[in-house]
Amino acid sequence: MAEKRIIDISGKKIDLRDDDVATALIYFGRFEVSGWEELFFAAVKSLYLEYPSVINSLCSTDPENVLFLRTNKIGMKAPQRIDSIIFLETKRTPPQIIQALKIIFRRADVLNINMQIEVMSLEEIQKPNLEKLYTPVVKKEIEEAPKPEIVFREKIPKFTPDQSLDEMLATLDEMPLQAFKKKPSRIFSMPESNLNAPTFGGLFFQIGGTRYGPFADEKNRYAALMYCLAENFPEQMIKIAGKHINSTTHRLTLVQGESYLYFIEPAALPNNLYIDKGFPDKILIENEKYFLERCGMNFKTVMQG
Repeated sequence: MAEKRIIDISGKKIDLRDDDVATALIYFGRFEVSGWEELFFAAVKSLYLEYPSVINSLCSTDPENVLFLRTNKIGMKAPQRIDSIIFLETKRTPPQIIQALKIIFRRADVLNINMQIEVMSLEEIQKPNLEKLYTPVVKKEIEEAPKPEIVFREKIPKFTPDQSLDEMLATLDEMPLQAFKKKPSRIFSMPESNLNAPTFGGLFFQIGGTRYGPFADEKNRYAALMYCLAENFPEQMIKIAGKHINSTTHRLTLVQGESYLYFIEPAALPNNLYIDKGFPDKILIENEKYFLERCGMNFKTVMQG
């Protein structure tokens, strides 16, 4: 039986060996990981869920680059997304990872946090796996294993604006599935990494002869529209960034740079712009009208075209 050791990150003396490999994070439960990179991400993500304001503040106050938290992926080798615009560089050595976690503990004022790492030596991990991997029986089983069948829906389902979410899902369930024949076309043409927009709903918009959507709700349509405007009308959008545009709330909705840290639901746009999606639909619609007018477009033409 391979020996597993437990390292207490809060401990003053860390017994870490050069060939130690992280196998699990122990923090309100045990979570298996495939190595140090995955452990670093799991630990910071867990801490972010408890101390979001601390992680947010550390993104812009790390001049010595010891925490590896950034608001973009520029220069990162193995970035992982902690939140919409918070990225963690996970390709770091085990001592660097432990040092970064200790700094987060101090900033959160929780020096005795009960977070532990389960480790095993690389030699202990490799021995049983190598013996199993190269046996003729296992090799034959891998080669003869049935390939998974890829399926897609033959036709795109039709939805109406007055349908509920349950009705839309029921329509999807009734659609027949057929074996993979060709690559299905994408309904949504905006970058998925920035918008994560659902592919069902009754909301659209049209700019420059291109129709975008459908979107499940106003918040997703708002994020996609603002991305389009920031990409195609950068001068106009940068000019009005940081201004209070709504009469019913004093919160900013579009900024450039680090001010997004005060947003409730931030989302990144081109040209270092950020929006806050954390508004009711009524406010989002007023914001859409304002930004479209500043970019020389009519709200009704764009949103109902």
